[in-house]
Amino acid sequence: MIHKDEIILKPLLDEDIPLFNEWLNKDYIYKWLCPDGEGQRDAWLDEVNNRNDEYDFMKHFIVYYKDRKIGYCLYADCFFLKDFEEEGHDFESLYGDVPEKNHTYEIGYLIGEEEYLNRGIGKIIIRKLEEKIIGLGGHEISADPSEENTVSIKVLLSNGFKKKSDGDYRKAIGGM
Repeated sequence: MIHKDEIILKPLLDEDIPLFNEWLNKDYIYKWLCPDGEGQRDAWLDEVNNRNDEYDFMKHFIVYYKDRKIGYCLYADCFFLKDFEEEGHDFESLYGDVPEKNHTYEIGYLIGEEEYLNRGIGKIIIRKLEEKIIGLGGHEISADPSEENTVSIKVLLSNGFKKKSDGDYRKAIGGM
C-alpha cells in the first residue's frame, strides 16, 4: 500500500511539459481530459506553457511517488476561472456564483503511469490539494468530472465531495 507521505506534489517545471504531453496522449487520459479532441489537448499545453503569465491563477504540479514522476494535478481559483472561455467548458454557469477571489478552487488530477492506477493515489492527491487550498484560506473545492468518469467521481465522493449537479462536485473546507 502506498502511504500518503510517499506522494509529493512539486511545481510543474518546463522540463516536465514533454512528459505531461505524453500522458495527455494516453487513451485512458485523453478521453477524459480532451473529450472535444485536439483543440482541448492544445489548450492544456497552452495552459502549462503559460502558467506564469495569463494562467497564473492556476497552480500546476507533478505528482511524485518516491522519486518517480507518476502524475499531474492542479488547482485554479474559480473567481478567475468563471470568466475563462474554453471549448467544452461553461465555467460561467459552473462558477458564476463564486463571490470573491480565494473562495472556491477547482482541482484536477491524473495518474500518468498505468502501474499506479487503482492504488489509492488519486485520493491522496485530492487530500494534498485540499491541504494546499486550506493553507491559502479557500472555503470550497470543486471538481468537474464527466459523469461517465465513475472512477474519478467515486474518489471525489470518498473524499467528502457532494454532487451539486452533473459535472459539478463541491466540498466545503476551511472555516465555513
